[in-house]
Amino acid sequence: MFLLFLAGIVFGAEINIIPPHFTGNNPDETREINNEVEDYFINFRRSLRNDLDFLPDSINKLAGAFANTSVFSSDGASQRGYEGYKAFSFTVGAMGALQFPKNFPILDEIKNAGNSDEGEMGFDFIKDNMDIGLGFDIQALNAQLGINTSKFLLKGLYLGFKLSMYDTNRIKILPLPGFSFKTMSVGINVSYQLISQKRSLLGLLVWRGLNLGTGFIWQNTSLGLTLAPPIEENLKYVAIPISGVGEVSMPLNPVIYMNFDTTTYIVPVEAMTSMRLLGFLNVAFGAGFDIAFGRSVIKTSGSFNVDESDIRGLPQGVRMDEPPKLELRLPGKSSPSLLNLKAMGAVGFNIGPFIIDIPVTYYLRANGYSAGLTLGFTL
Repeated sequence: MFLLFLAGIVFGAEINIIPPHFTGNNPDETREINNEVEDYFINFRRSLRNDLDFLPDSINKLAGAFANTSVFSSDGASQRGYEGYKAFSFTVGAMGALQFPKNFPILDEIKNAGNSDEGEMGFDFIKDNMDIGLGFDIQALNAQLGINTSKFLLKGLYLGFKLSMYDTNRIKILPLPGFSFKTMSVGINVSYQLISQKRSLLGLLVWRGLNLGTGFIWQNTSLGLTLAPPIEENLKYVAIPISGVGEVSMPLNPVIYMNFDTTTYIVPVEAMTSMRLLGFLNVAFGAGFDIAFGRSVIKTSGSFNVDESDIRGLPQGVRMDEPPKLELRLPGKSSPSLLNLKAMGAVGFNIGPFIIDIPVTYYLRANGYSAGLTLGFTL
């Protein structure tokens, strides 16, 4: 769904098409071919711009959504709901985040396309829905060390030191063609146990009390996408009538390159509580907000991939010495929402010192979601 949307949004960019150039043994013949090919591509470019004459205001909304999801994914290796340990806690885990509008018509469009004979989105739909703010972020490998400072600083005060690093160019797990990302995150979390934990039923029921937390997290994500867009057939292939020669045809095979570079600065403010049931099942819930600053920047380029062997209809002795070029410019930038209200929950298992946790967060104003998996131990 995301690639379908991007393919449509990109073709609202500033587009320039440079026609190919041909050489041959007969100067008059090649001059005629070049003139008519150039005229065709000029009209082709004009027609394309007229068909797609809508400014991509949504590209900034797209950048804003990526900035927001950077904020939403910043709590990897979460230790929420496990305060109360005696000395320290160490966790590792992954966290992913997604933002999409509550009214998301692209879902219905894709469903209808799947039931139709064509199976493709039309440009009319894309034009009508260019304000979709869709984004995601992945923090694939996080680690956090939590320390109980009761013995040397302040009773009930917990400090957490967080680090996240991942690069698909170095760690090739589930490689996806045309997709790459690099992330890094550094932060510190501070949690104070305002109400200490209570035990009942011989320890079968433990209320871990009420914890208030804050901190500071710096996070950067660089995401690269290479798209072969599912666009209409007349944008993929051209057939040019040439006087005295016939029809010269070639596949254009457009490719789009997009890079999202996002840096955010996050101050989480949270209130959490949790319960341990039957000695091993842990359920946590809470609320809070993230104060966020930073910027997400989008850069876009494109190209045609035309192989001379795929060109049909050229006279004997004529060859292409310069292929057609696609120049595409679609800049976008935006900041994350300053205040991000959130409701938090988690369910997991606490078997002796070992932790298995699944944290989930819903961001009320942005319709954003994050979920992760955390493994660790406490002592």
